[in-house]
Amino acid sequence: MAMHDFPAKPVAGGALGLWQQRTWMWIVAAGLDVYILGFVIGLQPSGPLCGSPLLPDSRAAELLDRQQGGIGAAVTCYRDIDSDSVPVWILMGLGVALVLAGVVARIVRIRLLAGFSGEEEASEAR
Repeated sequence: MAMHDFPAKPVAGGALGLWQQRTWMWIVAAGLDVYILGFVIGLQPSGPLCGSPLLPDSRAAELLDRQQGGIGAAVTCYRDIDSDSVPVWILMGLGVALVLAGVVARIVRIRLLAGFSGEEEASEAR
């Protein structure tokens, strides 16, 4: 049982402007920028004794808790890290989604420009 795609209408390459031909590059570049921004923000510490959302090491706060008799510095640090990690992961996820959207746009564009030239050549070879 062979599966066939629905016929696509080929688009002339010269009919679109330069901006429309290169849109996928801008989407991928924006996605990489957003991902890098999320990564950089994720490395910033959440407090003076706290770690960051991507490196949640708060040993200084844990040592302070041990020395001061459990004042809750480590708990506060980990709570701050948890709340700061939400925008970091949203930015990183949005960056990945934009990169994937740009790649999909490029694949669709190549497919529309190619038309059925490959399918016509395959039917001639049979």
